[in-house]
Amino acid sequence: MRFEYVCRYCKQPVGVVDHEAWSYADAVSRLGLHHLDVEHQRDVIHAGTDKYEIQTVCDACEQAVAMHPELLIEGNIIQ
Repeated sequence: MRFEYVCRYCKQPVGVVDHEAWSYADAVSRLGLHHLDVEHQRDVIHAGTDKYEIQTVCDACEQAVAMHPELLIEGNIIQ
């Protein structure tokens, strides 16, 4: 199973976990996603044809928001 981490704001790839032997439940548990409630899991995990995309926030976007929190007013820091 392949999980690709992608920044929710700038859409840049952050990382990949690819482990053929894992089931979806194994991956959710091993990647710590089981700590999220089911609704939050649905918001951040998106199924593709041969992979799952996990939305996260990259370091650059996290720093931009820390320095300028008003960027979140529009809901997307990249205008």
